[in-house]
Amino acid sequence: MASNSPAPVGPVPFLDTEKDDHQVGSDVPPFPLPDDHEHEVVVVSELPSKLLAGIPQISLRRYQGFWLPESWVPAAVSIQRRFKPRPDDVIISSLPKCGTTWLVALAFATMARHAYPPSGADHPLLRLNPHQCIPFLEGVFLGGRGREERLEALPSPRLVNTHMPHAMIACCSRVVYICREPKDMVVSMWHYLRTVHPQLSLQDTLDSVCGGASRCGPFWDHALGYWRASVATPDRVLFLRYEELLRDPAGNVRRLAQFVGQPFSPAEEEAGVLGDVVRLCSLDNLRSLEVNKTGIVGPLLKTPRKALFRKGVVGDWVNHMTPEMARLMDDVVAHKLRDTGLHFK
Repeated sequence: MASNSPAPVGPVPFLDTEKDDHQVGSDVPPFPLPDDHEHEVVVVSELPSKLLAGIPQISLRRYQGFWLPESWVPAAVSIQRRFKPRPDDVIISSLPKCGTTWLVALAFATMARHAYPPSGADHPLLRLNPHQCIPFLEGVFLGGRGREERLEALPSPRLVNTHMPHAMIACCSRVVYICREPKDMVVSMWHYLRTVHPQLSLQDTLDSVCGGASRCGPFWDHALGYWRASVATPDRVLFLRYEELLRDPAGNVRRLAQFVGQPFSPAEEEAGVLGDVVRLCSLDNLRSLEVNKTGIVGPLLKTPRKALFRKGVVGDWVNHMTPEMARLMDDVVAHKLRDTGLHFK
């Protein structure tokens, strides 16, 4: 960005805009289903249903070809009907447990760096969990008109997060998608879910993912939707891989900044601003912050925040999967992604 260009106003920490009656900063704001969702609840009740393997407390519903947690379906419907994207919006999307939290932090620190220098002692990411800094679309559209109004009132450019498939958020905004090697995704998902459901077995998680009936699955259709969009419209969809982000965080943050229209200027590069973003958002640093050690992820996901930051490494699946498990996963990937151009190393 040229030094004489006006600095963008947004994004701003979403939690700091909280105006509801509940305590500002509360982890669990009231989350009633608004009256105007009544017709959407009827739709949910008519959709095909299935229990998430190994977790009978979680019911999935098949909506427009994808298995969503039952409580998320009204949000998906509302996002499609009422979300008003702006051309300069940036949407972070992924399947669960693919590096979402890390990418959210990196994107926020990059896009908000003029208002919140990443080397500053008062940076929002030092006091807020990354998911408190940007709105989760599913949460916004289950939270009533008040939360939707807060989203609408955010200054541009807005930065938002979703797990929804590409077809459900297809719009004029820029989208940054991150995927992960499926075996590592399964292991990470298993560890994450068993913090609340300790009875869950790795085999159950593997079976649900390979069978397509996992959260926001089938995983292959989810990834392919964004992959194909990135090939067709690379100026609108940036497709990132978790493994590449780990290998070269600075290079990929530079790509991210360029993609969202806020490239690091030569002066910023010389001053080390890019390095400051990478250090602020490193997994080790985020993991060490008190705000990421306590509390829960949020009203929709009551998992402890500390579960968001486990090992964050590549290849941990070898420590958990049997050869038969790994072969099953690899066979599914090979079959479902054949001749698509999308592959995992």
